[in-house]
Amino acid sequence: MALLQDIRKRSWLLILGIGLPLFAFIVGDAFSQGSIFGDPNELGSAGGTPINIQDYNLAYNRLSRNPQMQEASENMISEMAWNQLISERLVAGQLEDLGIKIDENKFYEEAGRFYSSVNPNLMDENGRINIELTKTFVSELKTAAQMGNPQAQNWYEQWENANPQFRLQSNLYSDLVSVGALATDVEAAFNQRASAPHSIEYVMINYEEFVKNNPVEVTDNDIIGYMKDRPKTFKAEPSVNLAYAYFPGDASQEDINLVSNELNSYLSQHIIRDEATGISDTIRAFAAAVNDSAYVSRFSESPFDPTYYTRDQFQSFPEELKTPLLNANKGDVIGPIKLNNVYNLIKVSDVRSITDSAKTSHILIGYQGSSARADNITRTYEEAMVYADSILNEVKANPAKFNELARTVSDDAVAANSNGDIGWVGRFQQGFATSYRDWAVNNPKGSIDLVPSEFGFHIIRIDDVKQVTGYQLATIQKQVRASQDTQENLFNKANTLAINSQGKTANDFINDARKEGAEVNNADGIKRFESNLVGLQGTRKEAEILKWAFEKDTKAGSVQTFETVNGGQIAVYLSNKYDRKTPNVAAARASVEPMVRNQKIADKIASETQGADLDAVASKYNATKQTASINYNSPMIDGAGVEPKLGGAIMGLGEGKTSGAIKGNTGVYFVKVVQKGAAPEGADTTGIKNNISLQIKNQIKNGVVQSLVDAANVKDNRIEKLR
Repeated sequence: MALLQDIRKRSWLLILGIGLPLFAFIVGDAFSQGSIFGDPNELGSAGGTPINIQDYNLAYNRLSRNPQMQEASENMISEMAWNQLISERLVAGQLEDLGIKIDENKFYEEAGRFYSSVNPNLMDENGRINIELTKTFVSELKTAAQMGNPQAQNWYEQWENANPQFRLQSNLYSDLVSVGALATDVEAAFNQRASAPHSIEYVMINYEEFVKNNPVEVTDNDIIGYMKDRPKTFKAEPSVNLAYAYFPGDASQEDINLVSNELNSYLSQHIIRDEATGISDTIRAFAAAVNDSAYVSRFSESPFDPTYYTRDQFQSFPEELKTPLLNANKGDVIGPIKLNNVYNLIKVSDVRSITDSAKTSHILIGYQGSSARADNITRTYEEAMVYADSILNEVKANPAKFNELARTVSDDAVAANSNGDIGWVGRFQQGFATSYRDWAVNNPKGSIDLVPSEFGFHIIRIDDVKQVTGYQLATIQKQVRASQDTQENLFNKANTLAINSQGKTANDFINDARKEGAEVNNADGIKRFESNLVGLQGTRKEAEILKWAFEKDTKAGSVQTFETVNGGQIAVYLSNKYDRKTPNVAAARASVEPMVRNQKIADKIASETQGADLDAVASKYNATKQTASINYNSPMIDGAGVEPKLGGAIMGLGEGKTSGAIKGNTGVYFVKVVQKGAAPEGADTTGIKNNISLQIKNQIKNGVVQSLVDAANVKDNRIEKLR
């Protein structure tokens, strides 16, 4: 009791005793997440300028909406978004330091050129942009996009996806930097000498031949030392080494047979029984089906296609389909035929005359944001629809007025000159608004109706039609896919492999995976946002796998399984994990080892051949003395390729002089200059200087932004912040 009273009197000690460890736990976790005393929304920085999560998400979403990026992986888009943000921050920072701002008119000049194909009035006949008209157009387009107009949204997103602000800034900065790139007379004279051919004798000791009899060891310390000497080339970044086994979600032969047998069953009458209800049903043969549409809807995995195809179109079908279809009649059944991963059973459901092409005229009523080419359209979408409907009623009541209205009220000025005549449109012709084309070829001559499209509202009249024979194809389709049993088998294989690999080495994992028939790969030096893991293309699992591998709780030796969308399985073994301080030797060895080895060979040969002539070198290393004619600009050696160091050495050697050991790309060279080439005397170097200046300017423009990135202090905390 006395103890409790004492504790009550000193309750602040109890609070401290509990509170301090709890605070330490929270603070420790916050520090590990990199969020305390710092902005939790900050993903990193470029040249001291922060990059936050909101900016990253905007860049990521902008890229992911781009139609060209639809097949890109999550990690590829992430890397592209991050690199774009780095470049934008650095270029903007440089311009800000210089006190330079982008002229607003330049922005709208770019917009005018971008949208001139949509609205030709933005550009005059001399290629000049009407800035004020462009400002109005962009403002109205943005408003229409925000109000939900799909065409306006598409056009405005295309403009945003082009990232115009950064393009203007980077172009301006590269122009400013490159403007001072000028070639001197000395450079021109050197260029002339560098093109002069020199006759040489040389001996080359090939690296690969040398190590056959003189093994050279390259240790991990050798590789680490080479990387440390070149910190810009080998920047230490967090990376992992992985081994992974892929069990593709492919259908088994039993799965293939099951689908094939099912489609074959529709060739004759058969009985199916529902085991759950005990009800049996007699199924007619496909050829005897009364309602092909209903038959397909019941048994096919794809809907009934009401399209009528012509014999000319059959010519573009796969060969397996083309030949039987060209010889088929109404009611014939073709197949089953397997195309890629789909079995097809095809019945010629109907044969009749169809419109192959139609000659039409129209009256176009455009609205703000539509693709109509007329000037100064101010009516809204709703106003245009009401106006077009009134014109439709007028021409239906009095068809003779169509031509007059086409000349006087249509927003298609070109067609208006010929009473709205559009000409012929084919059933599958490209370049026409889809809704316009489909209505035109599916209605009889003389029809008049209202059809909307991205251009506005069309009051269309069909003036003539051309008929051909059309074939309607009722198709039962079944995709061949891994069955539930097959998927369960793959799941069991992958999970058994993962369980059995706990506590084992990467080699054990690889050997066990191969025994199970998996596709096995190693991937060393993989960064967090790597977009391509060899052998896993198309699985779209790279981001998920690497997110797991880089989690702080995932340790070397961990194994995890991942399921693909089609039921495939991937078992991943984390071989090693490296932070920003530890070089990944295993990953670097493939590229660094040959360079370290070749340098060791060159050093050894140099130490053994001091003062030796070509004959002595050739004799010592069982090599052949050869001749060549090369120059500095094109140092090509037959059978060896380009050898820049050889070209440089020849420029510095006097006639009759012999070099020491030169470390080349293919081997170690010893060279003697037999005859020096001479540059032409008194030649005009103006053209040479102009060419050199142009080359330098282009190099600067193409590489200046990347140079800023390479030289900048970039902090990338995505691994810690993007969980």
